[in-house]
Amino acid sequence: MYLVGQEKNKDLIDNGKIDNSTFILIRGPEHYGKTYLVKYIANHYGMHYKLLDNKVDTIRGLVESSDRNNNNCVYHFKDFEKSSPAAKAALLKVAEETPAGTKIIVTTSAYNFLDTLVSRAYNMNIQPYSKENILDYINILSFDETLLNTLINEYKMDITPSILRKYKERQDIEELIELSNFTIDAILKGMKLEDIGTISNKFWSSNNDVDKIKIYLELLESGIVSKVNGSYKYIKAIEKTLYQLNKIAISNYKMLIHNMLMEMVE
Repeated sequence: MYLVGQEKNKDLIDNGKIDNSTFILIRGPEHYGKTYLVKYIANHYGMHYKLLDNKVDTIRGLVESSDRNNNNCVYHFKDFEKSSPAAKAALLKVAEETPAGTKIIVTTSAYNFLDTLVSRAYNMNIQPYSKENILDYINILSFDETLLNTLINEYKMDITPSILRKYKERQDIEELIELSNFTIDAILKGMKLEDIGTISNKFWSSNNDVDKIKIYLELLESGIVSKVNGSYKYIKAIEKTLYQLNKIAISNYKMLIHNMLMEMVE
């Protein structure tokens, strides 16, 4: 399995430093490949990778499920800083006696994490990517140069392998960039109701494509920070919408975007 950069972490894994570690904590910024490092670990040990939600019942049922199935799994709890106090307490109990034949890996973007979990875990930190890492991966992906220049020069984005991979896989990335530019232009001119209708209608049939919404919001946030003075109000509306996407079951993405844009009207 190809993993961009992370030479020190790969050495730890390949040289057996985590062979006996059954509870592992990986910390690093968003979009810096924490999930791919977890999958690299699973692949190295010939174990099944399984992403779990951060719900209390899921964590409590982990021991019973593992004992029953004996399925040689790496269980991944992602963005665990967003979990509830009850979920953290439940995971603490599991960490004290990890089910046999499994590895539990928690990933987080928070460096101030629950001390009791940190003390029980083998701790790994995502390394920064070098310019050479990024350039090599751009060549491997055959990433579009025009798109790359747009992300770097217009959107001032911090380019990581995860972002490159995600944007490479989107067939509609040019459409999403055009839509984010249209939104920013509308903000600069003064958002009107007809602008809101035009933008939100683009998400009429996107109910099964949450990644489309998230990439649009990601582009929009970067573009606003880069191009709009006094951007706090707009960033606050975007962050609120992202929170709702992550925490609440959304059935109407068009209305979600409509409500966000209404908060941007002067």
